[in-house]
Amino acid sequence: GLAGYLPQERRIGWGMSAVRIAALGAITAPPAQAQARALAALERVGLSDLADRGVFEMSGGERARVLLARLLVTQAPLLLADEPVAGLDPDAQLLTLELLRAETARGATAIVTLHDLSLAARFCDQVLVLDHGRTAAQGAPLEALSPAVLKSAFHLDAAWTDTPHGPVLSGTRAQFPGV
Repeated sequence: GLAGYLPQERRIGWGMSAVRIAALGAITAPPAQAQARALAALERVGLSDLADRGVFEMSGGERARVLLARLLVTQAPLLLADEPVAGLDPDAQLLTLELLRAETARGATAIVTLHDLSLAARFCDQVLVLDHGRTAAQGAPLEALSPAVLKSAFHLDAAWTDTPHGPVLSGTRAQFPGV
């Protein structure tokens, strides 16, 4: 396919196994190939031991990883991920973004919406900041997420700190008269 999509809403309407849900990412491939790609993707997301488990028997985080596996199975050149780390534990957040980053290393383009600005700064090559539907800034992460942009777009008094694991944002809500 031309594009793969990972929705923010993680509802799965069919009580199928994880491997069958993941294989839907390769719906046009021969069944054996779709199955092989699904099993490989489930391995990448750490769910190979749950491949035959029904998704209704899984936790929300496990279902999120099944949907990530389905996205990986597409092998699409364009990947769209809407808030892929929302509500996930820290390990699953990092796994998700590491896998999306790996897909860009193979040549895919990933367009990802994120509200965790530290993760955006760590994993994204380019950042587009929207403020009420308008572009507030665009560019390299720490340029687009400058303290001035953070104040105007997100009402934050914030600063970036370099750490061995990447930049981390700390700050407080900006104080405005009457607020």
